[in-house]
Amino acid sequence: MPGESGSIGVLEDDEHMTRLSLEQRLVLRAPFRTPQPALFLDRDGVLIEDRHHLCDPDQVELCAGVPSLLEHASQRGWPVVVITNQSGIARGYFEWDAYGRVTDRLLSLLGPNAPIAAIYANGHGPDAPCTSWRKPSPAMLLAAAQELNLDLSRSLLIGDRLSDLEAGARAGLFWLVHVLSGHGVEERAAVDQWGTDGSSANQTCELTLLNSLLEFPYHRLQRTA
Repeated sequence: MPGESGSIGVLEDDEHMTRLSLEQRLVLRAPFRTPQPALFLDRDGVLIEDRHHLCDPDQVELCAGVPSLLEHASQRGWPVVVITNQSGIARGYFEWDAYGRVTDRLLSLLGPNAPIAAIYANGHGPDAPCTSWRKPSPAMLLAAAQELNLDLSRSLLIGDRLSDLEAGARAGLFWLVHVLSGHGVEERAAVDQWGTDGSSANQTCELTLLNSLLEFPYHRLQRTA
């Protein structure tokens, strides 16, 4: 019936708008002319200290090893893309404007020469559909690849949660790095199990376990193509 069809259409539109309101991107450069590999970083617990639903810019603190990592990435021509779950939005703990102030503070601490190409964030809660941007969905990585012209098959990701690594594997990244900062300690056993269980999702990925970014093997950032 026409009335029923129209109601379904309105419902689908509302769901689509709700999804869009929970997904934000800040793209800081034009797309590359040819596909380029990228360094994907989780935000809380990797790039900055995890403050549990951080919404105060005065509490933003870079994790140990971040300045050196970004300096090496910049010197070797690696664009950096930040991908972050911010469920505090869906939970009602803070709004996007507070998230924006934290982002501004982060970029200020990193400085104008940091090779940040884009920041992708989603405010979905744990009940988000698998098609949303919420990790372990690879959707944020896929969006970045399309919008910046990135080669995911030559890209790497650093995360402190298993969901970070799962997103990277599902996006087809070749190298995943897990660190013990943030939630890394409590997630390490699950990450180790996931890395050795032989599932199809992670068979093509190299997995490296580090204590912190201070141990990152910078020579692996040497570009060969």
